[in-house]
Amino acid sequence: MQGKKGTMQSNIRRYARYLLPLVAIAAVSCLMALMFYPMMNANMKNVPVAILSLDKGSEVQGKTTNIGDTLVDKMTSAASDSDDDPAIAWHEVHSRDDIDRGFDNHEYYAAIVIPKDFTAKQVAVKQTEAKKSMESATALAQAMMTAQTQAQMQARQKGLTGEAAQKAVQAAVQKAMQQAAAQQSGATSDSASSASVAPTIELTVDNAKSPMLANLLKQSLPAMLGKTGATVKTTTLHEGDVATNSSLPTAAMMGQNVLIMPTYLMSLIVSLLCAMQFARTSYDSRTQRWATFGMQLGAALVWSLGVALGADCIFAMLGSGWLSGSMVVFLWFASFALMSVLLGLMNIGRPLGILCGVLGMGLGMTSGLFPSELLPAFWHDWIYGWVPQRFIGEGVRAVLYGGEGWWNAGSEPMLVILCVGLAVFVLAGLMPLGRHKAREAAE
Repeated sequence: MQGKKGTMQSNIRRYARYLLPLVAIAAVSCLMALMFYPMMNANMKNVPVAILSLDKGSEVQGKTTNIGDTLVDKMTSAASDSDDDPAIAWHEVHSRDDIDRGFDNHEYYAAIVIPKDFTAKQVAVKQTEAKKSMESATALAQAMMTAQTQAQMQARQKGLTGEAAQKAVQAAVQKAMQQAAAQQSGATSDSASSASVAPTIELTVDNAKSPMLANLLKQSLPAMLGKTGATVKTTTLHEGDVATNSSLPTAAMMGQNVLIMPTYLMSLIVSLLCAMQFARTSYDSRTQRWATFGMQLGAALVWSLGVALGADCIFAMLGSGWLSGSMVVFLWFASFALMSVLLGLMNIGRPLGILCGVLGMGLGMTSGLFPSELLPAFWHDWIYGWVPQRFIGEGVRAVLYGGEGWWNAGSEPMLVILCVGLAVFVLAGLMPLGRHKAREAAE
């Protein structure tokens, strides 16, 4: 019997040598798919943008017309009547103060302001274009008539008749038309620059809420608003001080991910090392268990500072400069909060902690960089609300682009994560001791 059991174990070990690489490949493939699926399937959905019309309207042919208000109504109604999620969720506001409060509360990614003379200038431009078209047509007709008359007189003087006279007149008229068209083209370009100016729409984009989405809006919104015939003046809030030698706008945007992912990954690795170094397979008493947990948390507090400094070094080595003290303190706090959860889970069961940490890395990588409005439905509904990378990203952007201190939009959620981690530690501490150790403690 024992011989059969030994033979079976030997066969399992032999086949495991060939199966383990396959299992590793499958696990890494699934992890990579989780990490990159949201990025490869990102689409803009319900991006909140404020729109304000200050247009006072204008009287046209005895009727009051307000093109700015009409434009706002069309944009907001089109978004609300759409069966699918629109790319832009327009929020009509009534004053610049509403826009300022919205930006302060991080409610909007961008804001559009239609000026008070929008209709007046639009009407003036159209009237100028109509007048120039009329003048051009009149001048062309006069030039054709004059050329025709002169050509007929010259034909009679030269004694031309019939088809020859007709060809001479046609050639003269065609030449006159070309000259008149060239003169009108020059006159139109000169008058367009001096007689009337198209209205200017103000576009303000907040870089601190999401540099990636801000860059997309700075490309798409001016193109859309330009179709109204207006010029677009774009202003960017919170430019940030992320230095880069690249001319690509994505380089500065990726700077935040240089801090988010290393912080998470290093926290996971250090948590595993602390669990392996300080944890025990069994405890002589609960006092010994609590003492071990205390050493783990103490080591996590120290090494989380090392994680923050490591992220600082990565940031500097990539040419972006050294981080501010506020950023280092925030990353220290975020790493410690994350390590408290991971260590607590590993104290309940090391495979459980490792699995949760790896799944959290796969599910949350894109959530740290992308806003919820770009994520697929599953990530938007089920993942974005709790993954730590999201809150680390919010804190990083608040410091890098908003100029805030270490306590910012991402700090309070990370404090909640820290409390959850401490609660998991308590749960692990209350778990029963091993049977023989529990009996010894009771005696």
